[in-house]
Amino acid sequence: MSEIEYINCLMNKVFLVNIFSCILLLMSCQGNDLTDKLRGKWQLKTIEQAGDIIQVDTVWYNFQTESLFMYQIYWADKDSFMYRYGYRVQTDDIMELELDDNNKEVPLTRFLPYTDWESATRTFIVENITGKHLKIRSDNKSYSFTKFE
Repeated sequence: MSEIEYINCLMNKVFLVNIFSCILLLMSCQGNDLTDKLRGKWQLKTIEQAGDIIQVDTVWYNFQTESLFMYQIYWADKDSFMYRYGYRVQTDDIMELELDDNNKEVPLTRFLPYTDWESATRTFIVENITGKHLKIRSDNKSYSFTKFE
């Protein structure tokens, strides 16, 4: 093999390694599309069950990371917020939310009555999500949110 052929072969190998590295880098940057769309603060607007629609404007679901979650309620008569941190486990369009019971100021037993949750864990199905709107379903109820900015 001549010196020119050797240099060309070496350059081809370096080029292929660089291309492969770029592809791996791009693939690692791609996150879970649903997780990326969920990230942020969502204000609950309506709850629909059996054709009845309830208007809501004092509840927020905050999806802070791939696994952290916060349920936030505005307490109008006290002009303050009550919140509970928790965890999210996502498998495709099925989302399980679990509220943590480590808040000693407001125990979970005092927080749950201000929600429509019966326990610390709730499973939802993500029916639709766009950049501005989220619709999830659980226990024959549909929850519609808008992205809060």
